[in-house]
Amino acid sequence: MKTIKAIVVDDEENARLIIKNFIADYCPTVEIIDEAEDVKSAVKLINKNQIDLVFLDIEMPNENGFALFDYFNKPTFETIFCTAYSEYAIKAFEVSATDYLLKPIGLIKLKEAIEKVESKLANKNSNSDNIAALKENLVEKEIKKIGILIGDGIVFMDLNDILYFEAEGSYTTIHHKNGTDLTVKKIKHFEDLLANDKRFFRIHRSYLINVSLIKKYSKKDGLSVTYDDRTLLPISREKKEEFEEFMQLNNIL
Repeated sequence: MKTIKAIVVDDEENARLIIKNFIADYCPTVEIIDEAEDVKSAVKLINKNQIDLVFLDIEMPNENGFALFDYFNKPTFETIFCTAYSEYAIKAFEVSATDYLLKPIGLIKLKEAIEKVESKLANKNSNSDNIAALKENLVEKEIKKIGILIGDGIVFMDLNDILYFEAEGSYTTIHHKNGTDLTVKKIKHFEDLLANDKRFFRIHRSYLINVSLIKKYSKKDGLSVTYDDRTLLPISREKKEEFEEFMQLNNIL
């Protein structure tokens, strides 16, 4: 693979130095060709050079890191965000399928993020949709869209449109208002990803459901939930008490 030309954008000199040293010592496929301490300087560097990757701080004076994308209609570079954001914001990065490094930056996470970038560049996948979904999730103060790997790309779905996730061995079928989609991710991946989202609960080893879209919860003839399309899903007996507690805590029952 060709060398990945990168720049580091951060208002803190020490933060830039850490990334440059890690890259120089441990990441031979990446070349840091320059650095910038603010967005406007970064824009000049990107326009001047053919940049493949930007290591981008978010909290900076004058303009935060997201402002960088206001200067480009369709960014041709990949982005790895470097952030000290809160737990909620980190979840927004994850569900938006956006690469990030949590400060203080660690070598293992850095190498993992670069491997993802290498894969995206090799497959010519753009990250513009990822960035748009991330910005929307952060602005809404609630996870609104989730990036789901389908085929050779990432599809962004509104969580309020997802009825439930169904385990299919090592795959997961996503049932939503417009039909179904199959992804190579296991259902546990989505359970972990949505662990703090009050809309979703794992009622059974095969089902992770959107409780806000339930039409009926039945205790007759076996525990189950029903959706508007008459789909009936079983609740495992060992999940009954936890499920009812979850629904009560969230003012649904």
